[in-house]
Amino acid sequence: MIKGTILLLLYACCDIALAAQCGKVWLTVSSLWRPIAASDKVVDAELEVNWELDCPTSTEYPDTIKVFTADPVHNKTIRPKLILSPLEHPRGYYRTNITVGRPPLPGGWDTRDGATLPGPHCLKYHVALYKDGNLFMSSCLRIWPTWMYDLRRQLGRLPIGSLMIPGTHNSGCYKHGDLTRRDVFQRYLLTQDRNVWTQLVHGIRYLDIRVGYYPSRPNATAPGEESNSINRFWVNHDVIRITPLSAIIKDVRNFLDVARGEVVIMDFHRFPVGFEGRPSRHRRLATILHREFGDLILKPDRGVVGLGPTLNDIWTGGGRLIICYGDKHTVNGYEWLWPSLSQAWGNQQTVEGLFKYLDDVIMGPKRSRNSPNPLWAVMAELTPYPLDIIFKPSGGLRQMADAVNRNLTVRFQEKWWKETNIVATDFFLGNNLIDVSIQSNIKKSNIAQWRL
Repeated sequence: MIKGTILLLLYACCDIALAAQCGKVWLTVSSLWRPIAASDKVVDAELEVNWELDCPTSTEYPDTIKVFTADPVHNKTIRPKLILSPLEHPRGYYRTNITVGRPPLPGGWDTRDGATLPGPHCLKYHVALYKDGNLFMSSCLRIWPTWMYDLRRQLGRLPIGSLMIPGTHNSGCYKHGDLTRRDVFQRYLLTQDRNVWTQLVHGIRYLDIRVGYYPSRPNATAPGEESNSINRFWVNHDVIRITPLSAIIKDVRNFLDVARGEVVIMDFHRFPVGFEGRPSRHRRLATILHREFGDLILKPDRGVVGLGPTLNDIWTGGGRLIICYGDKHTVNGYEWLWPSLSQAWGNQQTVEGLFKYLDDVIMGPKRSRNSPNPLWAVMAELTPYPLDIIFKPSGGLRQMADAVNRNLTVRFQEKWWKETNIVATDFFLGNNLIDVSIQSNIKKSNIAQWRL
């Protein structure tokens, strides 16, 4: 078992190294959907093939890309599900009609309370580059549930504020199961298509959460029950409630219990419903969070300004959950709450506008390190106009994420990784930022070691 985990780690870490001379190929999952004739169901979560080729003049370019349902490196006889020619698709992208769906998570990570194996684990689909029939490099659609601790020798010395941390925007606004036509009409409400447990298992470590309080919600609490019942708190998209907060808390708690070296950031960023002028409701929420997470909470060092504790410091102390809270008065009342986390929000409606904003924010003048919170997040998604909801019935957040996600992978991989802390996206499986973050952190570690 240990040998297999080590081989997987080496295999995953070497994806970029193996293809360094020519580029790489990777798999993502589309955020788009297609209707099925005469059916309430739709087709979604289809496989995407992505590649970036940049060979030196002395090296011939790969001529074929193949998609498999098993590893072609170890299964030489498997037949491909799809064969592509990179020259026929100069954009470096191809959306297939292969449905990924919501498959069981490998390595025991689907059970939430069973035996779980550390290290990266491949899902069913693999992709490979070939030249004249010879395998050049391959990769898979994979989960990496324990990447921080797996790479502790390289990453342990890095402060939390210097890591590149993959995250999700409006993390609790999801529909995890198969979509129907009715679900897709919530086109401006849902931002993810995997629940928080699955997000964390894939490698997400930052959760963006907006909470509403509903004192008279039906079936919230029976007479005589505890007044701060968690059932009154919901995760919202703006003023619309989407998911019970209890489901998010349960997923985070279960994950931290089984992934014992991982650090998770919960950013309670806004409180759009039920909190205005009601400090007692903030106190109720703080009480619930402390009750549910207890010793797992990492306390901030409010007397120190900088990049925050290193991962080694965090592992030594024991607490691995950072709770940032977007209400200053509440933060002042609890020593274990981290101050509000700064989000770089472009409020952009076009891909060009968003990328210009991100370039200015990430590559512009260095951010001030005087903030009481060493963490900051780039929110890498488009924002619809309010009237889009009425006048663009064929649009929605899935289409907007599709327009952005493919290009984000390459931009962060080539240019933005050095100066990025947290990056949050919609429909995170549509980009490869988890792998990019892991590889970027290894490079950051190597740079830090070289400077010592």
